[in-house]
Amino acid sequence: MKIHLLIMLLLLNISLGVQGKDIHLAVENSWPPFADVHGQGLSTSLVTRAFSEVGITTKISVVPYARALSGTQAGIYDGCYNVTRQSSTEAVFYFGQTPLLKAIASFYYRKGDAFPYGSIEDIVDQTQIGLIRGYEYGDVYEQHKGRFVETRVGQQQQLIAMLNMERFKAIIMFDRVAKFNVKNMELKNGISKGFVNHTSDIYVAFSREFSQWEYYAKKLDEGIAILKRKGLYKKIMEGEIK
Repeated sequence: MKIHLLIMLLLLNISLGVQGKDIHLAVENSWPPFADVHGQGLSTSLVTRAFSEVGITTKISVVPYARALSGTQAGIYDGCYNVTRQSSTEAVFYFGQTPLLKAIASFYYRKGDAFPYGSIEDIVDQTQIGLIRGYEYGDVYEQHKGRFVETRVGQQQQLIAMLNMERFKAIIMFDRVAKFNVKNMELKNGISKGFVNHTSDIYVAFSREFSQWEYYAKKLDEGIAILKRKGLYKKIMEGEIK
């Protein structure tokens, strides 16, 4: 009887162990305050704390954003985060139900320049736009991007510097990221904010090569709910705790 019980317990442990207790995620190295050059920031704090609340350890690889996406698609990483959920990403990744956060992105232009546009439809064809390599900018931008002359770079501060060197007419940046980088670059005149391009629901994107994605997506949703219930989510987003 004891042997049979031991076998049953072992089988149960094996069954539960299939789900695992850790997950390997990639994060970009150029989106402060959400993820800085070391991968640290608000998003990382949210992801690691949410998974920790449900007993899961997070292994994180810090790479350029485009590599995080391609590595996740290839199954090198179980997932990556700071990904905008839109048609193009839903076609190649799996997502849970709950976003990590919402982020607003706007058009920015040089101080003193004219940028007389109230929407993306108003921007004239062949306008030079600066963007970050691999970033998603919403479904509406996808419909119009063929009208523009795009240049994509790897770093946020590079984007701002090239704007001020008149390499672009405008750039698109997430508002909180723009504010953070302008402050840290100690720009005398800063940059001007135009109209809002889109509001992103930012997620962990799971690889379609990752057979256990659904389990981990549900556990992440559960962990985020716990953070909100405990009041920790707000404190993390306000930078009070890491």
